[in-house]
Amino acid sequence: MFLSFNNTIIVTDYFPDSYVTDGSVSYQKEIQKALDGAGANAAVVVFPPMIYRIDENGFKIHSNTTLSMYGAVFNLKENCVKDGYVFWGKNVANVNFQGGEIIGHNDIWPEGINIRGINISGKSRNIRIHDMNIHGLSSNGIGIFGETDSYIRDIWVNDVIIENCCNKYGDYMSARPGPEPNSKREDQGLISFYYCENFQVKGSRLQDSRSDGTHFYKCMKGQFVDNKVYGAKMGGYFIEGCKDIIASGNIIKGNGSRGTTIERGSTRCTLINNVVSQSGREGLWAPDCVGLIISGNIFEYNGRKDNGAKKEQLWNANITINEAFDPTHSPTADYLITNNIFYTDDHQHAAIFVDSDKSSDIIIKNNFFRDTNKQVLIKGNKQDGIIVENNY
Repeated sequence: MFLSFNNTIIVTDYFPDSYVTDGSVSYQKEIQKALDGAGANAAVVVFPPMIYRIDENGFKIHSNTTLSMYGAVFNLKENCVKDGYVFWGKNVANVNFQGGEIIGHNDIWPEGINIRGINISGKSRNIRIHDMNIHGLSSNGIGIFGETDSYIRDIWVNDVIIENCCNKYGDYMSARPGPEPNSKREDQGLISFYYCENFQVKGSRLQDSRSDGTHFYKCMKGQFVDNKVYGAKMGGYFIEGCKDIIASGNIIKGNGSRGTTIERGSTRCTLINNVVSQSGREGLWAPDCVGLIISGNIFEYNGRKDNGAKKEQLWNANITINEAFDPTHSPTADYLITNNIFYTDDHQHAAIFVDSDKSSDIIIKNNFFRDTNKQVLIKGNKQDGIIVENNY
């Protein structure tokens, strides 16, 4: 249960009498005193509309705190030289972020500096993030990181805009593939959740990531609904080793690698009623999973990139189902692909590709194929486990 406004702290009450509002002076220490007071008293902390100049050490958040930040702009310094955050909390509960804009300067910060907007870790729970605008950072806009034996539970992220954040990540076939020096996988994704349970990301625009649009790792019981994911340098929607995740009603368009990826032992996950369009690689890559429903989606002209010498890998089908390097040793089984519409051209090796040697119990049924490439390509020696029927 979140707090009422009966106990309110206004951060500018901690500022000197002659404080300025244009961001030319930093009041970071004064703000931290206000937040520490809120942690002691379970309060609402109000940031009046103005520009707040801060460095990468950011602000420590305490449990039972609501941050009301409508009209507040947090402008990071141009000369940040180390990893950091704007807001961070460890082992916190009942924290509510409302409104506010975070401005980073990843265009001028040194390479390998990883600065995140919101970072929650440890034994945390009940986190709410609403109506925020975050851009220009060199790590995630929002990063929630639990642990294998301590999932962070009950996370709601609604109506946020996150643009042009994350570490740089080179495409697999670029001159320098992978993350930039000194960054790591956790710095990928405008929104990145590790070991989270009972979460929702809804109604948000995630655009122009310098790596992936999202990264959900070892998460459970989540919803990714009614979002827009545009223009990521790498993948758009990316889940890895997750269980019971629903993705529905999203527009995932113009991302540089795979539009959607469901992989590495993910189970009981769905991709329903989404538009997945103009991805560099597949619209959906789904290796090494069990129990997927892919239904009611529009896959439009995915596979824009040439695989060069690696064409035999068939990356550029609208949907690819096979087996990749998978530390979970999961089978690839029990997929239902139905009632989707595929718009294709000659950039795709097939509308749908399945490697039957490494997949079983796959049903591809009642789909519509349009334009030049209508092929459902089944390779391998175990094709009896792949049912293809009533497609048009």
